Amino acid sequence: MKRILTTFTLSLLLSSCAHQFMRGTVAMKTNNKTAHVCLGNNDVRIGEKLDFYKNICVGGGGGGSSREGVGEGECSMRILGTGTVTKLLNSHYSEVKTDGSFAISEGTLVQKQI
Repeated sequence: MKRILTTFTLSLLLSSCAHQFMRGTVAMKTNNKTAHVCLGNNDVRIGEKLDFYKNICVGGGGGGSSREGVGEGECSMRILGTGTVTKLLNSHYSEVKTDGSFAISEGTLVQKQI
């Protein structure tokens, strides 16, 4: 019993230190300002703000070559803009409206603002 209690306490302490980011992607663009995103009613609420990101990668070359320097690169996430959750569609999807200052496309990364 003592071992179970110690394990439980340790796992609780470790999990409380973890950062939790609610991330998803644009599943479907409905118009130039609105999209359905893969964050549902268990993830976000109406009125919450989301940030839209694009992955920017430089260098590399791909292919998985074993030659030194080939395939190495660096990626970073660049914020495109923000949007607001306007409708919860179901447990997997919600509708988000942006101000239209950036282009929405399927697969764009979205993250709940913290």
